[in-house]
Amino acid sequence: MFSRCSKLLILAVLGVVCANAERLRNPAKRAGAGPLFQILRNGKWGFMDRAGRIVIAPAFVDERDFFHGLAAVQLAEGKWGFIDESGNLSISARFDEVRDFIDDLVPVRIGRKWGYIDTAGRMVIDPHFQSAGEFHEGLARIHLWSKVVCTSGEFTSDDAPLFAFHLLEDDKSDLPGCFPQGGKFGYIDKSGTVVIAPQFFVAQDFAEGLAAVRVEEAPDSKYGYIDRTGNMVIAPRFRQAYSFSEGLAAVETAKIEWGFIDKSGALKIPDRYQFAGKFSEGLARVAIQMGVSAGYIDSHGKMIIPARFREAWDFSDGLAAVCSDRCVYIDRAGSTILKKFGWPFSDGLAVIGSQGTQVYIDKKGRVILPYASDK
Repeated sequence: MFSRCSKLLILAVLGVVCANAERLRNPAKRAGAGPLFQILRNGKWGFMDRAGRIVIAPAFVDERDFFHGLAAVQLAEGKWGFIDESGNLSISARFDEVRDFIDDLVPVRIGRKWGYIDTAGRMVIDPHFQSAGEFHEGLARIHLWSKVVCTSGEFTSDDAPLFAFHLLEDDKSDLPGCFPQGGKFGYIDKSGTVVIAPQFFVAQDFAEGLAAVRVEEAPDSKYGYIDRTGNMVIAPRFRQAYSFSEGLAAVETAKIEWGFIDKSGALKIPDRYQFAGKFSEGLARVAIQMGVSAGYIDSHGKMIIPARFREAWDFSDGLAAVCSDRCVYIDRAGSTILKKFGWPFSDGLAVIGSQGTQVYIDKKGRVILPYASDK
């Protein structure tokens, strides 16, 4: 919650150290994903159902969650395609990298360029973006750059290593860092038309009609919010800004404190916190003192669950992971439900345990099936 390591959960509990945190894969099923859960058996990926029945036998080098009835899988030759919920290859494995069908188009990479295919596998938007994101509310982020600086040197878009071709927040932190120089974010629609010209140093996905952006790279540059036409509807005045969720967005103001604004830009919950997260299931986590006192407020700013935790995470599936003297799951009343600790619950299950010994549990704490196993 408060640092790169703690966002990956308390690493001591998970059996890894912070130095290795970048290699830690998040096993939680993405919000809105289909009914099947990923499993790893003897180095191969497959899927189980909520009851722990293996539905698609582990056979893939890598995989992603199901959306629109399709899941991305990587085959032995290294290419990615998409399977249906019966495990049949629905879209042939011909891509170097892919994302998820959050909408009815998905970004795919061929060589050094990203484009988009539909659920039938047809190339709808030809590959010509250095980086591209999933569609949200009908628009997708694109990132254009001509030079990138990596840990291994400086490159152009013609000779940069393939791992350079990612949006900066993509889950590729297990690879050496590459940072585009002078790159600009913009947005396209589903025809591939650039509807908001690349002009932002930082840009987030659209959520509830608005997207947080930062125009300049300069240290004193601030975040504001644009609408779907690209107009800056909330002036750039925030040191940091999160996406809107449940009508409010967490922002860090000039006071170097966090509060929440509404869609007019008005500060609806005063900037009095050392940290604030997004609203999820009616509550948002806030920190009175970093690493000491975290709790949860409602949309009126009332402290619903007292700030008594050292660490806290968003509510998901009715439960949230928190840590004080020990790490547990609590419900929305703040009561301890499970004296266990792990990743967020999704669709009734969560993954707990150290790397290599992780298992799925249900909300009663019963082990359903190993997430990963050598058997």
